[in-house]
Formats: sequence, structure tokens, C-alpha cells
Amino acid sequence: MEIENTLHRFLQNLDMLKYSKHFSDNGYDNIDDIINLTAVDLQNILIIDETDTKTILDAAAVYEESPDVKIKCWLLSKNLNLYADRLGENGIHTLEQVVDLEINDDKIYEKLGIKLAGHRRRFERAVLDLRRKRCLDEEPETPVAYGYWAKPEDLSDAQNEFLCIQAKAKSPFNDHLTRNLEFMVDSGSDVSTLQREIIDSLQLKSVSTVESKGIHSASREKDLYNVYLQLGKESLDIDVIEENYNSLGNKILRQFRHYINGSRHIWLSGHRQHTSTNEEELKEPSAATPPSSSALSTSQPPQP
Repeated sequence: MEIENTLHRFLQNLDMLKYSKHFSDNGYDNIDDIINLTAVDLQNILIIDETDTKTILDAAAVYEESPDVKIKCWLLSKNLNLYADRLGENGIHTLEQVVDLEINDDKIYEKLGIKLAGHRRRFERAVLDLRRKRCLDEEPETPVAYGYWAKPEDLSDAQNEFLCIQAKAKSPFNDHLTRNLEFMVDSGSDVSTLQREIIDSLQLKSVSTVESKGIHSASREKDLYNVYLQLGKESLDIDVIEENYNSLGNKILRQFRHYINGSRHIWLSGHRQHTSTNEEELKEPSAATPPSSSALSTSQPPQP
């Protein structure tokens, strides 16, 4: 079996097969054993020549096995190696692919031939361990911006708090025209909005019109304005319509990744694209009933 030849290939490439029995008799027989070798380990198995020790340790420090062998070694370490061929048959050749498996999907286990309940649970735990290791190996990410729960000033009479974010709106026509604003986060709406007073102060110009339809109102034509938005360290070119509150809709939210808890909303970098509105009809929250039913714009959970 390929996995059993890992130690043999490692020593053969170094022209050190003379030490094969030293390793195998002491249980050093897989990838993890090789890459974690130390000088003390070699001394304990009676490899004492200084030149050979340095050669082995230098090679172990940069040792990299093929992705397929890594998977086989991982499965062997979990006593799940009987499923190695099935992973390969389903196009799974790297541990990165294993980490991304939908382990709550029954179809995955059918494809991999994992029928025993105990083996399924063991496979789930093994994948979760890989995910935790990947998280620990990744460098900490700097958030783009921080949001919070509050009642926006323009919705101070609202019954509940909303997710909000501070951002700067800038005129596309005049670099000196800027406004620091508080925006309500509204994932239930396709559009972002600005109050008429803000639109006028930034001297925004209508670039087109769109048919806007509220949840409880008939479709109506509205002017569409282009504005620059500075959200933390990110600059966006967005389209807005007039409303009596300032809000960021889901077209903006989808450009980022989000972490939300009972006290704050962390905005993380994502795949961004131009957020201009070009749909013929947009979903607009009713002005009479500020949005509060969307996934992000829910009221704050009660604090203990």
C-alpha cells in the first residue's frame, strides 16, 4: 500500500535505508512521525552520527508528501482507512476538500460508503478537528468595520433596536462634500437609502429612475442617485434612493462577510463588485413600517 512506503521513500531519497529498521522497530512509520522528528528522537533510536542526524532533520523540516498520501495517513490515524478509495473515486484528493465536506448531509456518507453509525460519527469528529486546526493555522483577520445595536436617530421612535454602522458618504462630484452618517443595516431590502437633506447637501444628481415597490405599497418611480461610501477601510461606489432614513441594503451586505452577536456586528472583507442598481423593480421597505424582519435587521436579543 502506498501509505506504507512513506518512510521507505523518505529514507531512500536521502540514501539512508540503512536506518529503516531503526525507525520501523520504534513505531516511526507515518508522515506525522517524520515531520516532527527531533535530535533526541534520533538519539533514542540509536542514530548518533552527527552528519546523518543533520541530513535527516533538515529533510524532515521541509518534508511534504503528496495530497493523496496525506488523506490516507489522516484516515489511517482515525482508523477510517477502509474509506480511502471511496474518497478518491468521488474526486476528493486533498485535505482541503475534506474540510469543506457537508458533514451534515446524509448523501455524503452514501457516496463514501460510510454506513456504520459509529464510523459516521468518527468521520464527523475527524473533519471538525481538521476545521479547528485550519482556523488555528490562519492568521488573525483585521475587520473592515464594527457595527452595533442601536435606535437610529432618524428612527428614534422605533420600538426595537437595529443593527447600525457608521460610514462616510462622499459626493462623486466634489471631494469636499462629505457626511459622517449612521446607517441602519437592512438585509431585507434590495436598496440603500439616504434622506433628502443628505442628498441635497452632497449635491447628488439623479442618474436614472427605478420602479420601487414597498412591502405594503404600490409600485412607484423614484430617482436613483450615485454616491461614494467609505465603510471602514473599504470604499464603495453605490446607488441609493431617497427615504426618510439612511440604510444599507443587501446589495452592500453581500459584498462582505459578517459576524453578529448580541453586542456588535463585525464586517469582514469579502468578494466585492460594483453595487449599482439596474433591476427594473426593487424591493423597498415601507416608510411607514421601518424594516425589522430581515436576517440582519432583527431586534436585539434581550441581554442577561
